[in-house]
Amino acid sequence: MPNASSSPAWLPVLRGLRHRCPACGEGKLYQRYLKQMDVCAACGAPIGKIRAEDGPPWLTVLCLGPFLAGLTFISSRQESWPMWLTLPALSLFAIGAVLTLLPRIKGAIIGLFWSMGAHEQEEDA
Repeated sequence: MPNASSSPAWLPVLRGLRHRCPACGEGKLYQRYLKQMDVCAACGAPIGKIRAEDGPPWLTVLCLGPFLAGLTFISSRQESWPMWLTLPALSLFAIGAVLTLLPRIKGAIIGLFWSMGAHEQEEDA
C-alpha cells in the first residue's frame, strides 16, 4: 500500500505547505506575505487564479483557538506569574503563531484546490 504523502492527491497540498507551486513544487507560491504569484516562474501554471478566500483564516482560528485558550487558562491559574508579563507574552505568542500558520494553511488549501482540479475549471471558463 503506498504512503499517503507520496500520493499524487496529497502532493500539491504538501507543496503548498512549503510555499511552493502546487503543480511543480519548484516555483514560489507567494510574491509577498499572502499575495499569490499570477503564474509559476518555473512551470507557468496559473496559480494566481485559485482563490482560497475565507478558508485560511477560518482554519487558522480553528486550529489555534483551542490551543491558545488552553494556554490562557493555564497562565491565569499561575498566581506566581505577574499579569503584566503574562498577558503581553501570550499576545505576542498568539500573533506570532497566527502569522506563521496562516500562509502555510493558505498554501495547503490552494494545493488542495489544485489537486481537485480548480486550475482546469478556471482555464475552461
